[in-house]
Amino acid sequence: MVTKSDFVLEWDKALGFRGDPFADKIFLPINKFLVNRKDEKEKMNWFFIKNYFYGAIVGEDGVGKTTMMRWLEDRLGKYNRIHSIYINAAIFKDQINILQKMLEPLLSFYEKTFSKPHKKLLSADFLGFLKKKLGQKSVALLIDNAHHITDKNLELIKNLRKEGLKLQIIVSSTQKEYEKSRLREIGSDELSITLRRLTFDEAKEMLQKRIEAFGGKGIYPFTEDSIKKMHDKADKNPREFLKLCRDEAIKILIHKREILEQNAVVAKESGIMHKEAKPLKTSGKKKHVSEEKMDVKIRTATEKESEEEKNKEKHGFFRIKFAPDEDDNKPKAKPVHKHNDDRRAIHDDKHKQHLLNQLKSTSPRRKDKEETSKAEPLSAKDKSLSKSRDDDHISDTDKLLKELAEEFEVD
Repeated sequence: MVTKSDFVLEWDKALGFRGDPFADKIFLPINKFLVNRKDEKEKMNWFFIKNYFYGAIVGEDGVGKTTMMRWLEDRLGKYNRIHSIYINAAIFKDQINILQKMLEPLLSFYEKTFSKPHKKLLSADFLGFLKKKLGQKSVALLIDNAHHITDKNLELIKNLRKEGLKLQIIVSSTQKEYEKSRLREIGSDELSITLRRLTFDEAKEMLQKRIEAFGGKGIYPFTEDSIKKMHDKADKNPREFLKLCRDEAIKILIHKREILEQNAVVAKESGIMHKEAKPLKTSGKKKHVSEEKMDVKIRTATEKESEEEKNKEKHGFFRIKFAPDEDDNKPKAKPVHKHNDDRRAIHDDKHKQHLLNQLKSTSPRRKDKEETSKAEPLSAKDKSLSKSRDDDHISDTDKLLKELAEEFEVD
């Protein structure tokens, strides 16, 4: 995670990179970092298929000439029949010995370390020894920054073909330096490549490949808008573009955490980030119902609506009717149950009658009636009237108890 700091040395690690992805270097494997250049690759391929002798790649500084030369060296190295040699004339200048550079890769470990036969040879025998080591192989001589080559080496290159050496030469230089140099004396330019500057999409692809190669993700910490501004400011030059990217990344790390937040907002608006941010919590005053304007219209209900409302009320409640009883208002005695451990099923009439007598004894109304019947003996007519009254005054609870007792009867 990127944190704001006012002093940073290892800025690349602070950004989550394993190194500097914006360095002016050629990273390997080179084919992974080279973007587009489809037309230029095709031209160089045809150059070697048709066995042309001399070709030139020109372009302004930082446009990618060295990258193309290194890519070509890597491709040619996959074929045993071609012995490719890359030379940067800007580094060696006067000290370069082209024939020795051609010979060294062909020597064995013993010859390089101990015998060193090439050190004992005279100048006249050196070319013959080189041809012997080459055998059937041809030489692809790739000279970068070729306008720095000395006149002596230039004359040597011109004579190598006359000596019967199978040789193909490609040089690179800026347009201005190439026109001032004597390189065109080597031969007719049968390659003729002028490297253009990178488009925005190519520059973005190059940047993304470098960032991901060093452990980053996508184009972070940049946005497309910031990349576009840097691309325009660098005038589409790859080297200048990478310098600006490096400076911008350090600026983001050191100076402004707000830049990261601003980049996140821009990325969201441009569709890079799809995750929506949560809205901020506010402590605004809640509106009360009384503060709001309410438009309420009142009218009288029709007869039909009133009738429907009454029907709804009827269906919305349970109505339970209880039989009126004069003794309901009297305080009822709590039933006393005798705990009998002798639990047995009802299987005879005697036990059933005993249970019914116990159930009847719990009703205070029955007790009162029994006491009155014992006190005053009744006639036959009064007994029939009393029986009918008993049936009328029996409570719903007693009826339920009687039915319950009948259900427990066992045949």
